[in-house]
Amino acid sequence: MPKITKIEVQKNNKERFNLYLDEVFEMGIDVDTFVQFNLKKDQILEASDMEKIQKYESYRQALNAVIQYLSYRKRTEFEVQQYLVKKEFSEIVIAKVIDYCHKEKLIDHNDFANSLKNTMILTTDKGPGVYKQKLHQSGIEKSIIDEYGQLYEAEQSLDDILKIANKIWKQKKGPTIKKKEKLTQSLMQKGYSFEKIKEVMAEMDFSQSEEEIDQLLQKDLEKVYNKNVRKYTGSHLVNKTIEGLMRKGYTYDKIKSKIEESGINSGTEEIE
Repeated sequence: MPKITKIEVQKNNKERFNLYLDEVFEMGIDVDTFVQFNLKKDQILEASDMEKIQKYESYRQALNAVIQYLSYRKRTEFEVQQYLVKKEFSEIVIAKVIDYCHKEKLIDHNDFANSLKNTMILTTDKGPGVYKQKLHQSGIEKSIIDEYGQLYEAEQSLDDILKIANKIWKQKKGPTIKKKEKLTQSLMQKGYSFEKIKEVMAEMDFSQSEEEIDQLLQKDLEKVYNKNVRKYTGSHLVNKTIEGLMRKGYTYDKIKSKIEESGINSGTEEIE
């Protein structure tokens, strides 16, 4: 049976030791493994002893890796599991590490959900929908997602959402009706419910001056007409231009008036 002939501290990590059996390097071990098995020079190790040491050392390596992994930010059970799978630890070791993390509150899904909620409300423009999606992707239970999703919506002030909506509104171009559609789409993509969007939009000022609308219409008329003039002529060209501008949200009367003002009723002119 093999005998421990030397135990030395590793040069680059004082918390780990090199274990030699019969003058041959066998493996590196964690200080906790060293203490757990009360290892010492000249100790005889049976095959069953080595198997226990190797299994415990694998557990210690996995646990140390997870503690380091958790030092950067809070993690869920799913994230820890995936991390250990990538490092090729056995299912038994992974289960044991996760059990330890739950007992020591290193993994706490309520704490994770609460922390993410606070961070997202303070630092992002995202709504409850995106928040709940992130929790789901992280492997959080549905009951916790539902509970903290409601808290997220309750704690995110209407004033903050109004600021987000007004910022988006200023970035959008076109007539009011089209800008409203774009605003609604943007807010839904950011995770806000249709009901919340309606509530926010009821507080916003969507007024546009006639001068602003006229300038926007003139600019879009030039773009749409000059694009269509390469494909169509005559009344077909005028009709296609009207259709294109109506899709952008302009009213038929304003389009017709602007076309007449621009003198392109015949569909033979190019606007410059």
